[in-house]
Amino acid sequence: MNSYALGTVSGPAAGGLIGQNGIDFPYRSISASYATGTANGTILAGGLIGSDAESPNSLIKHAYWDMTTSGIANRSKGAGYPANDPGIKGLTDKQLKSGFPKGFSPKIWNEDPNINNGLPYLIANPPAN
Repeated sequence: MNSYALGTVSGPAAGGLIGQNGIDFPYRSISASYATGTANGTILAGGLIGSDAESPNSLIKHAYWDMTTSGIANRSKGAGYPANDPGIKGLTDKQLKSGFPKGFSPKIWNEDPNINNGLPYLIANPPAN
C-alpha cells in the first residue's frame, strides 16, 4: 500500500514492484502503488508483478506501471502471470506525471516536476533529488 519502485529488476519472475505475490503471504494487498523500471524476467515479466499466484483473490486496486519506461507496453502484462490481472493498469510516462492516478491521496502523495523526475512521491519519504 502506497509504494513505488523505479529501478530495473531481473530474475525468474520479475515485476517492476513485486516478483511474486502470494507465495509466502497469500492475499497480499496492493494499492496506490506504481513501478517504472524495466522488468527482465527469465520466465515471467510483468510491469508491476512477475507472478500473482493468488489472482483473482489477491487484493489489488489502483496499481500501475509505466508502459513507456518499463519495456512492457502490452496492456495485458501488468502481471507476467496471469494476463489482465485485475486492479493493475498500464499508464504512459506522461500520464503518470500529469496528476495523481486514481486511488492516490494528495494527503499521502505529492507531485512536482523538479522532484523524482516529475513522478508521484510519498510526502513522508521524499526522494533525495
